[in-house]
Amino acid sequence: MKLFIILFLGTLFFVNALGQLPSQDILALLEFKKGIKHDPTGYVLDSWNEESIDFNGCPSSWNGIMCNGANVAGVVLDGLGLSADADLSVFSNLTMLVKLSMSNNSITGKIPINIADFKNLVYLDLSDNLFFSSLPMEIGKLGSLRNLSLAGNNFSGSIPESISGLTSIQSLDMSRNAFSGSLPSSLTKLSSLVSLNLSLNGFTKNIPKGFELMANLEELDLHGNMLEGDLDEQFLLLTTAVHVDFSWNHLETSTLSQQKFLPGISETIRYLNLSHNQLRGSLVSGSEAQIFENLMVLDLSYNQLSGELPAFNFVYDLQVLKLSNNKFSDLIPNGLLRGDSLVLTELDLSGNNLSGPVSMITSTTLNVLNLSSNALYGELPLLTGSCAVLDLSRNQFGGNLTRLVKWANIEILDLSQNRLTGSFPEVTSQFLRLNYLNLSHNNLSSSLPEVITHFPKLTVLDLSFNQLDGPLLTALLTSTTLQELHLESNLLAGSIKFSPSSPFETNLQVIDLSHNHFSGYFPDGFGSLTDLQVLSLAGNNLSGSLPTSMADMSSLSSLDISQNHFTGALPSNLSNSLESFNASNNDLSGVVPEILRKFPLSSFYPGNSRLQFPNAPPGSGNVPAGNRKRKPIKNIIKVVVIVVCVVTVVILILLAIFVHYIRISKKPVPHVKNKESQRGGSSNPSGFSGRDSAGPLVVSAEDLTTSRKGSSSEIISPDEKMAVVTGFSPSKNSHFSWSPESGDSYPAENLARLDVRSPDRLAGELHFLDDTISLTPEELSRAPAEVLGRSSHGTSYRATLDNGMLLTVKWLREGVAKQRKDFAKEAKKFSNIRHPNVVGLRGYYWGPTQHEKLILSDYISPGSLASFLYVDRSYAMHLYPAINQGCSWAV
Repeated sequence: MKLFIILFLGTLFFVNALGQLPSQDILALLEFKKGIKHDPTGYVLDSWNEESIDFNGCPSSWNGIMCNGANVAGVVLDGLGLSADADLSVFSNLTMLVKLSMSNNSITGKIPINIADFKNLVYLDLSDNLFFSSLPMEIGKLGSLRNLSLAGNNFSGSIPESISGLTSIQSLDMSRNAFSGSLPSSLTKLSSLVSLNLSLNGFTKNIPKGFELMANLEELDLHGNMLEGDLDEQFLLLTTAVHVDFSWNHLETSTLSQQKFLPGISETIRYLNLSHNQLRGSLVSGSEAQIFENLMVLDLSYNQLSGELPAFNFVYDLQVLKLSNNKFSDLIPNGLLRGDSLVLTELDLSGNNLSGPVSMITSTTLNVLNLSSNALYGELPLLTGSCAVLDLSRNQFGGNLTRLVKWANIEILDLSQNRLTGSFPEVTSQFLRLNYLNLSHNNLSSSLPEVITHFPKLTVLDLSFNQLDGPLLTALLTSTTLQELHLESNLLAGSIKFSPSSPFETNLQVIDLSHNHFSGYFPDGFGSLTDLQVLSLAGNNLSGSLPTSMADMSSLSSLDISQNHFTGALPSNLSNSLESFNASNNDLSGVVPEILRKFPLSSFYPGNSRLQFPNAPPGSGNVPAGNRKRKPIKNIIKVVVIVVCVVTVVILILLAIFVHYIRISKKPVPHVKNKESQRGGSSNPSGFSGRDSAGPLVVSAEDLTTSRKGSSSEIISPDEKMAVVTGFSPSKNSHFSWSPESGDSYPAENLARLDVRSPDRLAGELHFLDDTISLTPEELSRAPAEVLGRSSHGTSYRATLDNGMLLTVKWLREGVAKQRKDFAKEAKKFSNIRHPNVVGLRGYYWGPTQHEKLILSDYISPGSLASFLYVDRSYAMHLYPAINQGCSWAV
């Protein structure tokens, strides 16, 4: 009996202990918690603990947990900044899990193979994390799933055909990943799908047929891929979608519709974006433009559409019309600007071949108007209505600025690169909303108008490249709203009077007063501009010593004081944030401060003959101070040296003539039949000089044409001709040249075959891999370039930026560069390599066409390894360990 009682009590204790064990759901959540490495808010780590366990089955007190009875029904951890290595397979133990959402974190992991065990899952959102790998075939077994978002991760590979198993799916978002391959046709079998977003991936080939048969589809976004083939006109005509975006692909117009761009558009489409493709043909004209009558947004920019523009009469719903960067010609229809039958709020016709005058803009609904980069001419238009953003830049408008008096509602105004003359009217103080004003690259004259200092919201003022004279208005430097001030390349003169007596609030970040006629001293008041990031005073007549107050410009990242007459020492306490510096062509002296020694010698020389740069590399041109004081040479020695030099030069010239005559006599005389020889052309039409020439070998377009005559297979293209004559894009001040000291030598006939192509301008995207430099594609376009050499991957150039900085730019051949995302990843990897014998990668340029791929890296001063090894053996003995180290590191 006693034994029976003991066994009964033991059984009760065991059963009670089993009842106190955590449930399977709790154990799964605790297992997921183990992978969390960082929880900045403590939302999970401080809440999910054993002390708050509810042994009934579902920990309802834990943050982010939703319960359904004794089971976990939802896990919501969105936007917490979590850093974790997640094993999502543990959630398969949550048998009643309906919602799993952990977007906008830094969680890494994979889609588990057992994803099919999430049988009750309805909502899955893993967007904006670091998940990777390909999608498993089992993902198609989530028959209950209605919302799936994997956007903004690193998923790759193709979408499996099993995706058609998501029979209940309504919203599918896989954008901003690295998916590739063709789009599976099984996507068109998702009959319940309402929204499909596959944008910004690497999908290729044609868009599959059948999307027009999906009755519930409202949004289809495929932009930012590499889809090709003909635009599916049947889809556009029959679809029930409201939002359609096929932009940034390689779609073409059907060969059957070359004359007429689109036969029709479904009446359900309200948003249509086909920009950045290769569409050809002309827009419909006349009354046929009513096929756009149901659209609210139409974007056809960056294609190859041509012909006249339709008037878009009676298209009552159209609010946004973007047709920029095509080949449209002739006049702008008056209806687009007058708004008699339109409710347009934004109109972009920039980058076409439109011509003629623009007499008036009277639309009462138009808010943004961009007519830049055309061939419009005449006086500035009369402007009424509510237009807030107006861009008429890069046209041929002439006359004065008197019509600006009535442009009261303007907030952003760009009239740059026209032919405007006269002075700025002093009666425009009604510009109470003006935020951005750009009148650069015109022929404006007179002095700076004081009225511009009274614009209460002006943040950017650009009057550069005009003929403005007179003094600088101090009120511009004390403005509380102005952030950027560009007055470079004018005729402004006098001293820069800026010495505020008391602290004041300023937001100035950029000041460019370069290439004027300013005189006097460096203003002490600049030290009070604590937010200033860019300051350029180059090309003036400033003198005196540099004040120590320059150290107060704590945010300064770029400083250019070159081409002045500054004297004394460089300040030793300049900002640590300085990334670009140029003080060349001055009269500075002393030792370069340690904080500035990170900049190349070109930042200090030429000029500054008494400035010492410690530990300068050989051949830099820096002359130590101890070698400058030499004993005067007697006159007789000078005469002897001069005579010897003259005799030597004469002998060398005679020897060169003799050798040239011998070589010519050995060559057979070619049989010339062209017209130039019949007229008696020059004996050296190309103008090429040999290796003994004093200057670099300059290659001109005429040289290339001449050198390629006689070979039908090597006729130079217009693009190649333009690239060699100018630079990375047409510029009057650019050229390509080959310096014999730069490395390998190229004879004239080889130089003429350099495979270089250049667009009219760099219109792509310029990416930087660190914060050491900052420039725009336009600045790189106009940078003078010099040929350094050629390899199987492309041609290298030395580019000189506006601030004097030198970069090595490699123009890659077609077919060398990988796909855009792979290329960007590889570039980022190389930018992280740090080694004394490896040239640092600074950035890259990705253009809109196949041959526009550039790599930007540091420029290394030219020289020959042989000269270091054999000419200066003392230096070579120090160089051998470095070479061995570099070779062993590379291996």
